Formats: sequence, C-alpha cells, structure tokens
Amino acid sequence: MNLSEIKTALANLVTAGDVELERTAARLNSLCNLFLERYGDGPVSLLRAPARMGVLGEHIDYVSYLPTASLTFASRERDAWMLYRKSDEPVVRCASSSAKFEPSSFSILSVPKFADLVEAEWLDFLFAHGTPAPHWQNYVNAAVTFARGKYGEQIQNGFDFALDSNIPPGGGASSSSALVVLGGAAIGNVNGVSWTPEELARDSALAEWFIGTRGGSMDHLTICLGAAAKTVLIDYATNKTALAALPDKPFEWVTFFTKPADKGREIMIEYNERAAVSRLLIPAIIDHWQVSAPARHNAWLDTKRLLARGSLQAFQTAQDLFTSLPETISIETVRSDYPDTLTELERAFPALVNDTPRWPLKIRTRGLHHLGEAKRVALATNTLDSLQNEKDSGNTQAAMQMLGELLAESHTSLRDLYNVSVPEVEALIDIVSGDPHVLGARVMGGGFGGNVLALTTQDHSQNLITRVQEQYYSARGRHGVNEGSVIVSTPGHGLSEIDLHDFWCNSITKINSLGSSAPSHVANLRALLDAASISFEPQEIWPIIVSAGQGTRAAETGLTVPKPLAIVDGQPAIIHVLRNIRAALGQTRPPVIIVSPSNESTIREALHGQDVRFVTQPHARGTGDAVLNAHELMHDFTGLALVTWSTQPVIRPQTFLRTVKLARLCDCYDMVLPTTFKKHPYAPIQRRGSGEIESATETHLESAGTSEFGETNIALFVLKNQAMFQVLQELRKYYWDEPGGRYNRARGELGFPNELINAFATREFGVLASPFADPREEQGIKRLEDVSRCEQFISELKAEEIALK
Repeated sequence: MNLSEIKTALANLVTAGDVELERTAARLNSLCNLFLERYGDGPVSLLRAPARMGVLGEHIDYVSYLPTASLTFASRERDAWMLYRKSDEPVVRCASSSAKFEPSSFSILSVPKFADLVEAEWLDFLFAHGTPAPHWQNYVNAAVTFARGKYGEQIQNGFDFALDSNIPPGGGASSSSALVVLGGAAIGNVNGVSWTPEELARDSALAEWFIGTRGGSMDHLTICLGAAAKTVLIDYATNKTALAALPDKPFEWVTFFTKPADKGREIMIEYNERAAVSRLLIPAIIDHWQVSAPARHNAWLDTKRLLARGSLQAFQTAQDLFTSLPETISIETVRSDYPDTLTELERAFPALVNDTPRWPLKIRTRGLHHLGEAKRVALATNTLDSLQNEKDSGNTQAAMQMLGELLAESHTSLRDLYNVSVPEVEALIDIVSGDPHVLGARVMGGGFGGNVLALTTQDHSQNLITRVQEQYYSARGRHGVNEGSVIVSTPGHGLSEIDLHDFWCNSITKINSLGSSAPSHVANLRALLDAASISFEPQEIWPIIVSAGQGTRAAETGLTVPKPLAIVDGQPAIIHVLRNIRAALGQTRPPVIIVSPSNESTIREALHGQDVRFVTQPHARGTGDAVLNAHELMHDFTGLALVTWSTQPVIRPQTFLRTVKLARLCDCYDMVLPTTFKKHPYAPIQRRGSGEIESATETHLESAGTSEFGETNIALFVLKNQAMFQVLQELRKYYWDEPGGRYNRARGELGFPNELINAFATREFGVLASPFADPREEQGIKRLEDVSRCEQFISELKAEEIALK
C-alpha cells in the first residue's frame, strides 16, 4: 500500500470515541509523516514486534550445562512498529519517532558466507570486526550483518525504515531485541528470503551478539512466537517451544519502570560476565570433575538425565552437588587449569578477560540461581498445565497464588545470587510487595534497573498503580502513567506484519455503533474504502442475478415486459446491472442469471452473446429459493457470491466495487451488504446498541408496516459462497413443506435478504452491513412508474459524479 493511500484512509477514519482506535490512528499517522518526510511517498510495509514479558526463567536462557526453560509472554499493549521500504542500494537508512535517536544509515557489511558451524564462524567474524561504538542503529545492523553471513549474495538490497516504539528502552522488556527481530524480518523480506518465526528468533539471538553481549534466545523466541492468552514455554535443553494457557480474568500483570539499565560498556561486561560463567566456566569445572571427582561427575550425569525427564526431586540432588562448586574462580586458575576454556573466553569475551579488577568471578551463587530458577519454571509449568481445563475459580486462585510466590522467590535469587538488582529496583519492590493484593513481584529482564513485574488482580491493579505513584514516582518528581512507565499487560500476538485491513475494518464497524448519526459519516466511509488498497481476483467472484419473478404486480401497473427487460435509458435493466458489475469488477466468473419458465426465452434473447449462465427456478417460491437453484452449478466454488436483482439498474459500479472491497477487508464475515438510510425503508434493518445486525424485515413478504425513517439494504449482497448455500439448505430443510409443495413462510416463499441476514446475525462474524450506498441506489423496478425514477436517479448520480471530478 502506498503511503499516500494510507494517509487518505487515515484522514477519513472514524474512531467513534474508541480511545484505542484513536491512539492507534494517531501513532500510524505520525509514523507515516516521519517516513514521508525522510523518504517520500511509495509502497511500504509495516511490521510489529511486541515487548517481551518474562514470567519466570530469567538469566537461564544462555545456560549450557543444565536443562533449563523459561515462561514468558508477548505483550499486547507494548510493541515496536517498523514502517519500511525496499531500497535498490545495499544501504539501510534509519529514522525513529523518538528524538533521542537521531536519523542514521549504514552500508551492508561484506561478511564471508557461513558454512556449517554458524555460531563459530559468526564469533570469528565478530572477533575480527570488534564491538561497534554504541548506537541505536547497531541492533538493526546486527540483524542485517548476520543475514548477510547466513544467506550470502542473496542479501543485496537494503531498506529505508521509520521506527516507533512504546517499549521503554533499558526497561527489561526487550526493546533492543524487538529491534533486532524487526531488522531480521525486514532484510529477509526485501531480499525475498523466506523464514519461519522460530528460525528468525534463533537467528536474531545470535545476531544480537554483534552489539557485544552474548545473551540467549528467550527474548527473541517470545517476540516471534507469542500468542493471545498464552505463555511461551521455551525449553533450552531440547530447543523446543510450546504454548500454554495463562489465566487472565481476574488477574493482571503490571510493570513499573524504574530507570533505564545502562547499556554502556560497564553493564555490558556485567552481562557478559554472567554469560561467560554460565556458558564456559561452570561447564568446564563440571567436566573437570571427571578427573578430580569421578563419583561426583557420575552422580551429576545421572541427576542431569533425571532433570531432563522432568524430575522435581532431582533438583535437591543437584543442589547438593552444586555446593561443591568453587565460590569464585580467578583468571590465574583458568589459565593454569582450563587453558582450552581460556582460549574460548578470549575469543568470545575479550573485554572480560582483560578487565583484571573484575576477577575473581563468582561461580557457586550463579549456578545456584540457574538451578533454582529452572526448578521454579518446572513448578510453574506443572501448575499452569493443571489449569488447562480447570473451571473451579478457587483452584485457579490457589495456583496463581503459588505462581506469585515463585515470582517473589525469583526476585530474591536475582538479587542475592545473581546480583542484578539495584537500590532503585529494591525501593520499588518494597512498595509493590507491601500491597496485600499483590501475589508476587520481581525485577524483569537483564536487571540493573528496568522494570518490576507484579501479578495482581483486575479489581486491585488501579489501587496498586496509585500506591506506586504516591510512594515511588511522586517522590522522584515523576508521573508514572503519563510518562508511559506503567504498563498493564496481557498476553498478545508475536511478530506480525500489521494488516491495515483489520484496522480499517475496525473503524468501519465502529460507524455502525453511531445509530442515527451514522449517515453523517457516509463520505468518510466511502473515501476510506476507495483509498484502501484491497486486491482481489475477478475470478474469485461469481455474480448471481435474480431475474425469476412472475411480474404479476408490475403488469397490473402497465409494464408490458418482464421487469428485467424494462427499458431504462434505451437498455434493458438487466443490461445495466451486467455492465455495472463488469465495470466495477472486471471479468468475474460468468454471471448466473436465475430465470423463470415464463421469462426465460425473452431474457435469453435479450442477453444473446453475453458471457452468462442460465439457471431456471421451476416455481415462484421466493428469491432465497431462486438462489438455491444455482447450488448444483456453484457447489464447488469457494470464492465470493455476489447476489443482486436484475431490476436494480441504479446501483453504480463504485458501489459494487466498494462492497467487494469491504468483503475482502472484513473477510471474517460471511455476509456483507451496503445499506442506506431513507424514508419508509422497503427492507428495514434493526441493529443492537453496539452496532451489530439484530434482524431484517422484508415488508412486502412479511406484511410489516414501514417506519418513517430507517436503514435498508439496496438489493446487493456479497457472501462466502459455501456459507451461503449451507444456510440456504438449512433453511429449506427447516421450512420446506413437502406435502404442500411450499415453504412454511409468508406467501409460501423463502426470501433471500431477510432470511439470510437473520440467519447470519446469530453468528459472531455473520453479517456486516455498512451504510455507504446512496439512497437512490435502492430504487428498483416494481411498477411502471419506477422506470422513470430509475432514469432520473441514474442521470442525477452521473451528473454528481462528473461535478466531483
């Protein structure tokens, strides 16, 4: 979609007081303006990466010697958006909506293509290349450079992008990892490289080493694999992931931002110290037990196997063994006792090796944190699994209470054993934990600042936010909510390309909730549909033109030919309908003309040479029955059926096109129709207060009185073909009176609009009616005098269209 089209659509968006829709529209508009300013108009794509919220399993995603796992979820409320466009040059140009991050650019580096040992070859490149000076573009450069190494000459094109993120930088919600993931997805997409979410996540974890850290894959897997109302269970031992249900109501997760974790050299070495201990030093010490303590090593191997099988009892045995780990290790001991490990340290963590004052490094407490956190994840996983089909709220409350206790234990371990908490975090933990309705809380993310995660209930979350504002933020001259430091999070979807169709559809459905004021937004509605870039294949649409009426009532008014053949501006009405459909939609499947025995020959003659198909309705049993007669011809068709009457020559091409675009835009609905507001509506539609269709009436069939003013269909309907015939067959089965040879409905007929609308209205996404038609388009031919009205309205509408141009 071109930026100018997005801007036009946004200008005509109706939010109907929906705060979330208004915020999203403002955010998208701002991002589009930034992109236009930096790079100009043209086609763009939009990616979304969520914040990572960690439940349990912090700082164990990079552990290599112990079976570990993490429980996380992707935030629905916090995310980063990347609006991007392919470049013909091997250059990436960067812009951010945040004034803290200045515009920049970089060229794609020349990287030797990886062979089989990707991680080793990537480390070799990073060792030779060195750590770049701190800059926000490095996170995108990391993904691009890794992709060049993995895919080689396939990576030729760079891209231009504009970024908007509401994930607090340095807040422990993985704002940097989100940027790496976005960069990896974009560089793959613009170069035609296909990827799976899990593959991208693991690539992104390695790519982020470009920055100088050597972290694991927890953040990236969560960002890529998150799902609504689910936690992501990441098993690092088996490299497998799974989704588990996370109880939502009445629970809520709230994060409170303290201060950014400094991503400078000092904190980077803090992170790398823990990674080096976890990846290299503890494994080397345990391996050395084979020589120094063979019985202990054998006991460890047995225990490790039990842990991998899910044994909770084995954690106690492992803890006993871990008391044999040295409290610390010096660089001299590494040089003398572990020379191979030293070589690996020098290659992967050169700055750490040369930071002499940092040594000796802590060993035992780090291992005890790994073990304890792994046990907490196992306990939480078992607890959540037990709730999969649980309906007893008491059991759910008890389980979430236990989860809260595990959060508190995790924080104690992160503070006392892993030493990643700071006074600012501890002050906030004390305030949060002092609330009796908080089930548990802990520091989230890498630590040294960032977010505190709290588990509470929906009924008490606002009181907790007020408490933290009064006791923490106000004392520091801050307003937590206003500055975006307080996040109420729910589990949402992972990395995705933002489908603006959903956004436009949401706006269109909001208009329906406006009731009598909806007509004032018709111009916006039409402009939005016209601007939305919605593609469809004409062959995916099969028109059905119902022409099977007997014409008895029309003949009584002086109309001497079948209504479909009434001459309107020199042409039969049915010819107008055919031409308008083709002008709007191109070469669809050959329209199906439903005729009756009495008018078949004359209609066939009038349509001689036209690419159409004829179906005969043997008996006059209503428009629904007429359409049902096309089932034999259309039963295998899986596209959209467009149903209209041959007596509707006033419906304009743009209304046919808008209706099909709306059906594609809101493709979750089975039935879509344009409506209009007018006096004395012929087929009035009733809506619920929320805007959904409640029912429809066809006044002439149901002998119902007409209202003074209301909403009505215009005899144009677009439906999913399979769903349409399924409902028609169900209605026939339910209403058909075999002995009487008629339907048990008014006048023995099965109507189409009212019956189908009422049937689909019982489904969540059954029917969508949108008031973008002109009232004059509802005019059909039922009587002789209607012919002149049709001619008048066609003339008026054409004149208005010319005037607008």
